[in-house]
Amino acid sequence: MNRRKALKGLLLLGGSGAAILGGIKGYRLFRSPDLQQLSHYRPLIAELAETIIPRTDTPGAKDAGVPDFIITMIKDCTPLRIQNRFMDGLEDVVHYAHAQYGHSFFACSQEQRHNILAHFEKRDRPYSGLPGKVSRKLFGDTFFITLKHYTVQGYCTSMQGATQALAYDYVPGRYQGCATLEPGQKCWAT
Repeated sequence: MNRRKALKGLLLLGGSGAAILGGIKGYRLFRSPDLQQLSHYRPLIAELAETIIPRTDTPGAKDAGVPDFIITMIKDCTPLRIQNRFMDGLEDVVHYAHAQYGHSFFACSQEQRHNILAHFEKRDRPYSGLPGKVSRKLFGDTFFITLKHYTVQGYCTSMQGATQALAYDYVPGRYQGCATLEPGQKCWAT
């Protein structure tokens, strides 16, 4: 066997392997997700959101109705590829909690929950620069970015979040373009 034939064979094998993997990845991104499973995952979404914004002296994410907001946003306002990534991410959380700690996410301690979310935050961190822009454009946002974005958006636009966690002024006064912040001052909701 000569080198040219061997090289052609290796390139053909590598190219076909890459095409197969690309096809599988494309199928996983653009298939129709089973959005009926979101209601099954509602308790998990609630606990994940509560871990991101826990109840302290202000209401937590569950109190503000964030899980229902996330489910509505995923079903009605999210592109197909991000829906698939979100559903796959929920399954990954379930499997990772079992593999890492031997029980479900619900049975994990607060520290273990933080460790699980830290793992997914590190795993789903976007690339920087041009590769990150291309990846985001082709594949959409990752699971953790979508979860965190919808959690914060749902919390800050809820009645509890806007009035109790943020500074809320029902009828704001005149516009001040530059105002100094005082120590301990809340962000403005209006």
